[in-house]
Amino acid sequence: MKKEVKQIIIKILVMVSISIFVLLMFAAEMPEKQQIMNHLDYDVTLNENGSATVTETWDIYIKNTNTIFKTFKISPSKYGEITDVTVKDLKKDENLNRINQEMYHVTKNSYYALVTQKNEFEVAWGVGMDNKSGKRKFQLQYTINDVITDYKDLQEFYWQFLGKGQNAVPVKKVTGRIKLPKDVENIENLKVWGHGPLNGEIHPISKNKVEFKIKNLKPGQMLEVRVVNTDKMFNVNNNKIRNYNYLKTLLNEEQKWADESNNAREEKINLLRTLFIIYIIIILVNIFKIRKYLKMRKENPEKVTKIEYYRDIPRKGDSTPAEANYLYKFNKERLSAKKVQNTSVSATILDLCLKKIISLRTQENKVYVKILKNPENLKEDELEIYKLLKEVGKNKEEFEIEELNKFANKEYYKYSEYINKVVKSTRNNLYKMKLIDKANEKKYIKYVNASSKEKIVKNISEWILITLIVTLLPPFHKIPLISFGTGYLEFSLKWIVILAPIILEKLYIWKIQAQIKNKISVMTKEGAEEQEEWKGLKRYMENFSLLEEREIPELAIWEEYLVYATAFGIADKVIEQMKAAYPKVFVEEKWEENEELVEYPLIRFSISHTPTINPIERINSISSKAYSSSMHQISVHSSSSSGGGSGGGFSGGGGGRRWRRPVWEDVKIQKID
Repeated sequence: MKKEVKQIIIKILVMVSISIFVLLMFAAEMPEKQQIMNHLDYDVTLNENGSATVTETWDIYIKNTNTIFKTFKISPSKYGEITDVTVKDLKKDENLNRINQEMYHVTKNSYYALVTQKNEFEVAWGVGMDNKSGKRKFQLQYTINDVITDYKDLQEFYWQFLGKGQNAVPVKKVTGRIKLPKDVENIENLKVWGHGPLNGEIHPISKNKVEFKIKNLKPGQMLEVRVVNTDKMFNVNNNKIRNYNYLKTLLNEEQKWADESNNAREEKINLLRTLFIIYIIIILVNIFKIRKYLKMRKENPEKVTKIEYYRDIPRKGDSTPAEANYLYKFNKERLSAKKVQNTSVSATILDLCLKKIISLRTQENKVYVKILKNPENLKEDELEIYKLLKEVGKNKEEFEIEELNKFANKEYYKYSEYINKVVKSTRNNLYKMKLIDKANEKKYIKYVNASSKEKIVKNISEWILITLIVTLLPPFHKIPLISFGTGYLEFSLKWIVILAPIILEKLYIWKIQAQIKNKISVMTKEGAEEQEEWKGLKRYMENFSLLEEREIPELAIWEEYLVYATAFGIADKVIEQMKAAYPKVFVEEKWEENEELVEYPLIRFSISHTPTINPIERINSISSKAYSSSMHQISVHSSSSSGGGSGGGFSGGGGGRRWRRPVWEDVKIQKID
């Protein structure tokens, strides 16, 4: 128990370390100067003379910043001058000193409010936080003259508080109030609209007051408010009087934007409905799978009767050495060419010799191959070996087996293709004969990987939760706010709640799959029975001389045994068993002089040992060497070197602009109601 607790603690510490490392990487990519608006509040009083007194309260986090500022685009057709500007440090409860000079870095505790060379009205003040960070609170107050527009049938206050694309500061919360100079006679005479993010809210709270609020305003989003009254309570300048009715046009305009917003909202709702249906379907499908896997966990696979010894060749006349080798070595996972190619190639060469399609002979320490005739009725795996031998011995009456390795070195892709075709056709034959269930083979591999999937997803999920917890700690909580926005935590928690049921279901499914993988019968009953026969045949060939009751096979049978013994890698043992079975035949050292072996060329070839050569082992060795050579050459020639270049860099540009605080300006309307 103590060991398990220790492992859990170590795992948590590792994940915390990774989380901190990742957050620090994000921190390294963040701009040196940072601002996060915790709360931005607007208090607007509309005056009878058509002006508006605005009080903005900035609750803001600042890092490595000397000056913050706000700009207004000068627009005489929309509003008049901005006057009576004051800036107050609420934390110190002190008014900042006004200066009449534009400065790149404004003196600490000072501010200016004037028209700049860019034809903008700018308010900027020094915060003196060049090399430090902290939470500050400021109050910006100003009067906008001639901001009310008078029409024959209404009066309008239409103001953009935040400009689209210009505000680069994430804002956790925006609130505001707009107060009229007196009550309207009927609340229906007061109409309000807001334009911006769809999560904004705006509504009248009395006959002379409007409130609006938005949560988690992303950088670049805009906010503007339109307040209309039909009671005519403002006295405006002549330049703000429009001698025509505007209510119908205004309502049509707002309705158009409202329809666009409603359509966008409806599309979002429809998408959410579709996703919810898909979500429920996934949940139900996973429940169905869990029930199925729990049922499978209770089942016991049918057992195949074990065979100790088997003297006949399974599917004699139809089976090939490659099929025998593949099925003998097969467990539950697909075998690669590397695992079966060596003895499969050697045994198939012997089988072609047995069928008198090729001949084999030894001379000194070499093995020679000769093509005798074109094959008939060969299976594809044997046919591919025949084609390979014929191409290796092209234009030669006879060739030494070493030529196989030379061919693999030179024609590596072609050699590899021959071997892959042998293994692939062998595998496909076993599928076609329904000895191996292809679907169950894929299912088994899937279930084998289930344990890894469970571990990976579980660790990732735990790491995400730990990372969210770490982001709440004071040293790190500003990093995700700046990198992902002020709504990152709410967004993350929402998706965790949504995805948790599916993730938990999948983890449980993978856990059960890992438990039941060994209950999947990849080999069919027929395949498992034949595999037992091949295993029994191998034991029979190995232990023939030890069997008390045995019928001595004819030499022709031993010749067939040699083919499959080579496939199983026991050719030398079978030769010894054959010698023990026929002591009178195999009594001389010079086997080529024994007349009884004339009609058994494969036996004569296989037992023609010399101090320097074992013929079957020689074929095995060359086959293995040839495959390794082809793989090595493919690996070498598949790698590519990078090309040269003339080099380059980033193109030069003009001078940079100062970065103090985002500019806010009037832009095209966007809608939130």
